[in-house]
Amino acid sequence: MRRAIAAAAILGLAACGGTAPVNDPAATGMVRERFQAWVHAFNDHALAELEPFYSHHDYLTFAWPNGERTRGWQREADYQRTFLPSVTLMNLVPRDPVIVLARKNLAVISFAFSLSLTAGENAQVGPGQGIMVWQEEDGAWRIIAAQLSYTRVAEARVPERR
Repeated sequence: MRRAIAAAAILGLAACGGTAPVNDPAATGMVRERFQAWVHAFNDHALAELEPFYSHHDYLTFAWPNGERTRGWQREADYQRTFLPSVTLMNLVPRDPVIVLARKNLAVISFAFSLSLTAGENAQVGPGQGIMVWQEEDGAWRIIAAQLSYTRVAEARVPERR
């Protein structure tokens, strides 16, 4: 009986691809290109450009540097629809993104960044760290989870202009 259970477990792991990251330079390159395109769209701060980069499922979750957190595409779209029109400057500059293809259709990207943001009368400038989980859905890589956080919040805040 134990042999049957062990054999089933081994077959299950083999069917799932095991636990080691996948070494697929072509897929990793596609994820890198998609991430860079998202950064460009993010810096343009237009919802229509950003929308194709996000999974439209309820499990999407995004945590923003200002502490806002959304769950599901509808909440994320509502947040962006409210926030993005107030943005006059958005300059996210990722540094040294590391892409790990956890499965053939699932990638994790971690990166340092600097973010300069002006929205309404408020400005924020600061270094940070980001982590994103991308999943291939219907032939396109989309964000299913992300967190962008300032690393030195006291330095990231710029006083309101008077």
